[in-house]
Amino acid sequence: MLQGLLQRTCVSALNTAQTLFVRQKHAFDRAVLKPKVRCHFPKPREVKRINVHGWDARMSTPEGRRVLMRRILKGRHDLSH
Repeated sequence: MLQGLLQRTCVSALNTAQTLFVRQKHAFDRAVLKPKVRCHFPKPREVKRINVHGWDARMSTPEGRRVLMRRILKGRHDLSH
């Protein structure tokens, strides 16, 4: 009985260690850590917001690049929509 309990404990500890190893292996893999996406994205208002205030719109003009640089220098976490 004691041997069976010890064996089950060792097996569960081994499975936990393997699981932790696999999780650490994929810690920064974007394919594994996909963001949660809403079912109805993008909504029409969001499309307009992204087209007007998004990264591509900012990078397409010199003034937009200045806006991004100001936000970078200010230390903003979110640079654009």
